[in-house]
Amino acid sequence: MHSTLRDYQRNGVSFFLERESALLADEMGLGKTVQTIVAIQALRKLGECSRALIVVPRSLASNWEEEVCRWAPGILVRRVIGNQNNRIALYRLPIPVLIATYEQLRIDAEILSAVVNPFDVVVLDEAQRIKNHSSKLNLACSRIPRRRSWALTGTPIENRADDLVGIFRFVEIGLLAKGLPVREIHARLKPVFLRRTKAEVLPELPPIISQDLHLVLSGSQLSSYRSIWNNRYNIIQNGNKAPSSVSMLSVITALKQACNFDRNTNESVKVEALEEILSNLAEPDDKVIVFSQYVESLKHLSNEERDVPCRLFHGGLNEEERGLAIKWFRESKGPTMLLVSIKAGGVGLNLQEASLVILFDRWWNPAVEQQAIQRAHRFGRQRPLHVIKFLVKDTIEERIDDIIRDKLGTIEQYIDNADNAEIKCFTQEDLMGALQIEGRDLPVIAE
Repeated sequence: MHSTLRDYQRNGVSFFLERESALLADEMGLGKTVQTIVAIQALRKLGECSRALIVVPRSLASNWEEEVCRWAPGILVRRVIGNQNNRIALYRLPIPVLIATYEQLRIDAEILSAVVNPFDVVVLDEAQRIKNHSSKLNLACSRIPRRRSWALTGTPIENRADDLVGIFRFVEIGLLAKGLPVREIHARLKPVFLRRTKAEVLPELPPIISQDLHLVLSGSQLSSYRSIWNNRYNIIQNGNKAPSSVSMLSVITALKQACNFDRNTNESVKVEALEEILSNLAEPDDKVIVFSQYVESLKHLSNEERDVPCRLFHGGLNEEERGLAIKWFRESKGPTMLLVSIKAGGVGLNLQEASLVILFDRWWNPAVEQQAIQRAHRFGRQRPLHVIKFLVKDTIEERIDDIIRDKLGTIEQYIDNADNAEIKCFTQEDLMGALQIEGRDLPVIAE
């Protein structure tokens, strides 16, 4: 055992070693990666692990390889790369630690199911990726020959209780099923489930200071928003049938983007607020991460002339470009700003150098937002993390915020073993409520 591990991390290693099936659901930033690597290393010393397969999102493959080299330098680790013949060879060779991506597993399902010798341990990182129990990816992961099944996720439930059923099709098939009472699920989970929060195990970690910054549209930006809003029913009408989710989502996307910028004039109350915040930064350790779900918005922000330099980080960049952006942010003296796509940067990054996180727009899923914030709120921080959420008053953003708060509350209750908690999914009613659609009785915003 490494002397640098904290007590709760040692307990996590023991948790793994004592179980063939395990779900480690520690809150983000508590070192699930480290605990897993040390547990694999311990199994090898006990003679119980010749081959381990770690399955990760593509963006995290390099990070996992580096962490294995750091925490278990005596263990050979390789990433699955190359054409199909190369991948087959890698799956079958006696490589102690092999790292594959979910994208590869989806392609290689048949290859892996035909591997003669089972892996001693298969680890799924960010295991919420297989929450849909009927998906091809879930089936591919479940079919991997293995002796031990370990899953890691800080968000075991993103929207609804069925997420757990999907994950446990891999961890221990048959343990959970749809429709089980909450108490029954908790009872069945207990032997194989471990979750710790930062408040429990890292009381010395500086706090998160969260602030909702309420903004008001004006001028051409307000006119553009009103035009979309007042025309929303004409866009989504479907004869005498109920509006489709696709058409409603397209209107919501247009409204959200109008809250970010006016496409015609580039007027933006959010940019004005961001510039005001940046103007008050002056210290070398002032570093800002701005999250948005729209790469177009991030690119627009990057083109603005300002004194604070910035870099982009999004899914369209290759691995080298993303690595350079992170290296620049970590090593450059502030004030600096990193503009991050919330889906590309919501998992796997360690950005505790940030002093401020700004959510430029809101995501439907509260777990994704929390993942993004936790990229900066990690062990090693020396000062509080300031989080600002932009929220435009009297717009779709306020209604989305209500939905987020409702989902976040029910998710927290469920995970904290509340007596009664039904997780609400993103429903047709959510969409209609956000757009205030009730038949044809639609309010019109006054000009």
